[in-house]
Amino acid sequence: MLPYPSDFVLYSQKSVMELTYCIPTLKQPRKELTRDDRLRICTLFFDARYTRDQICLQTGYSYDQVCYALKHRLTPQKQKTGRKVLLNTPQRKRLVNWVTASQNNRETPWVDIPVILGLDCSEYAIRSAFKREGYVRRVSRKKPPLSDDNKKKRKAWAEEHVSWTDEQWDTILWSDETWAQPGKHTRVWVTRKIGQEEVYYPDCVQDKYQRKIGWMFWGSISGRYGRHKGIFWEKDWESINEGSYSGIIIPAVDDILREYPDLYFQQDNAPGHSSKFTKSVITEAGFKVIEWPAKSPDLSPIETIWNDIKDYIQIYYPEVHRSYPRLRAAIQEAWESITHERIRELVRTMKQRCQDVIDANGGPTKW
Repeated sequence: MLPYPSDFVLYSQKSVMELTYCIPTLKQPRKELTRDDRLRICTLFFDARYTRDQICLQTGYSYDQVCYALKHRLTPQKQKTGRKVLLNTPQRKRLVNWVTASQNNRETPWVDIPVILGLDCSEYAIRSAFKREGYVRRVSRKKPPLSDDNKKKRKAWAEEHVSWTDEQWDTILWSDETWAQPGKHTRVWVTRKIGQEEVYYPDCVQDKYQRKIGWMFWGSISGRYGRHKGIFWEKDWESINEGSYSGIIIPAVDDILREYPDLYFQQDNAPGHSSKFTKSVITEAGFKVIEWPAKSPDLSPIETIWNDIKDYIQIYYPEVHRSYPRLRAAIQEAWESITHERIRELVRTMKQRCQDVIDANGGPTKW
């Protein structure tokens, strides 16, 4: 028996509705939250005290989106204020040309440059311009003053010796003296807050001593044999001059060269070393000598040894004291810590030192 028409219509509509309900619908892509959306969620939650469910009803965002925004909380960005005038390319080139024109210009504080050059900008613009051109503000290195004659002689010496082999450099008896003191000898950097709040905290400042004790120490090294004799310049001796140098140091060098006759003696051109009297004593003693250009500590590897010794004292004996016996013991310990391998490593830099002097046209180098 066929159903009545009315029953058939109801049955058909119900079937269509069930079928329609069962058909899967494509999910719409979820809108990604912007920064403003996330800030709005945080404001409603932390300031208006809305619950997560209330925020979902208020904004239409999903529960997961609300939880994500609260977990990765944002803070409102502050709008930049003030006039920031930056220099264009021609102005930056002019700035670089001016600052590299002389030593006085390089030493000029950045804050003074706008007035000097007539630029309508702040120190911030000057700093930004230098940064874009690859320039920074750093502590000036200290080097001996070099005349044109000094530069010519340094370059000529470097060109004469740049082709030397390691074996030839190993035959040099490098000698020099240094002034050693207790405590730290390098600049000390500390971590503190920006500004003035922690500048003078006790753990952010270094004690300044009016006068620290010190001791003059003479030493000698060679690449072939390593560390040689070291001499403390005793307190009751005279200052180092041609007489005291010839009477104390030259005999010690003579002992070394008698034991190792293949070595050539090297010394710098300090007044006590290069006087006619000292040279006559050296000649009479029969030393084989390597001539040395004036004002050239960067060419001598023993200068780096002195830094090693002072670093050793700074690390192991950082306290400042007034005891000469303690200082003497620390210097002796530091001197004996210099290994033959370290000396050979430094002597192996001589070829590069010579090349750097040539490249600098006789001027100062990094050494």
